[in-house]
Amino acid sequence: MIDHVLAVTNEPRPARRPSLRRALLLRLLSLTLGSLAALCLLEVGLRIVGYAGAEERAQSRFDARYGTVRKDSWIFDFQIDPRRHRAVELRGQHIELQKPAGQRRVLFVGDSATEGAFVPIEASYPLRFQQLLDARDPENRVRVINAGVWGMTTIDEYHLLRDKLLPLQPDVVIVGVFMANDINFNLAHGRKQLRLQAPAWSHWVRQHSALGHMLFLRALSFNARHRWLGPETLGARWVPAPLSRVDARGLHMLSYPAGELALYLRKPSALVDEAYDVMEQVLGDFIALGRQHGFSVRLLLIPTPSSVVGRLAILHHPEILTTLREQGIEVDASELDFGLPTRRMLALCQKLELPCVDARPAMKRLGLAAFFRGDEHPNEAGHRILAKALLAP
Repeated sequence: MIDHVLAVTNEPRPARRPSLRRALLLRLLSLTLGSLAALCLLEVGLRIVGYAGAEERAQSRFDARYGTVRKDSWIFDFQIDPRRHRAVELRGQHIELQKPAGQRRVLFVGDSATEGAFVPIEASYPLRFQQLLDARDPENRVRVINAGVWGMTTIDEYHLLRDKLLPLQPDVVIVGVFMANDINFNLAHGRKQLRLQAPAWSHWVRQHSALGHMLFLRALSFNARHRWLGPETLGARWVPAPLSRVDARGLHMLSYPAGELALYLRKPSALVDEAYDVMEQVLGDFIALGRQHGFSVRLLLIPTPSSVVGRLAILHHPEILTTLREQGIEVDASELDFGLPTRRMLALCQKLELPCVDARPAMKRLGLAAFFRGDEHPNEAGHRILAKALLAP
């Protein structure tokens, strides 16, 4: 009997089947690894084969404060520490941090038109302005600094000035407003809105019941005083609120041609009006920063080809009306007023008591010859005109 028991005990036991939980975990792990492998293969394939928009990813970089700018932009490595630095280099411009006695500094901020897209930096209108000053008075004590950055909005330029450029001690800051996109592209940023926090069911109640709405308001007031519940449960807080980017006609305000076109409409959309409100706010921020740090602010309105020749001339997209029509968006050329954006900006400058230079009259003498063929940016001749417009009394 004992031998029989030992024989039974020593028989090999059948292997245990994996538990259901372990099997599910293994399956989930396998699925996750397979998905990651597929994503990696897709990423590698897209980098090799390419895709529409790949150039933008390769050339641009997004920064939460400064927007989408070129990857090789000087702003990412530019940092001034007055305790350690005696001078800085900014796109080949050597700038002493200790401002010489009697020197007045004029700092230019703006986007690609101010940076000098497709022209050498010495041919950009800020440095042309320096050359004109030196020619008029070789003994002048004015130092011009070009801090324009391709891709920036007016809001980005304000952040750049506030965060990085104040140690340069400007006496005057000139903001170059490129009328082709600077007004509407500010809508890429968000505002803040007051959002009510409450249980989800209370939203339906206060929307459909006057009593419910009244009780909700009383509850908000009571909780604000006694704090029985945290504001994340019942209260209000300021949260980021992205602005709409497509107007009532279907024109996308962040599209280079469509956004510019929207500004020319004689009956502007509410979104266009919103863009001017945002511009007013950021220019007010520039003025306030200047009062705080001892510099004055000026504006230079850099015109578009359309505003210069008085007809639709979006040079990099000459068939914009046809393209929009194919998308179901009808815009009649008779609805367009090419001087409207300039007039609205001049009115805004007057309201803010902000000196503003309109370069359009000077540009009109040269017409489309002031711009690159097939592009909205001013060429070297256009930059010379902009510099002269700044120098004019």
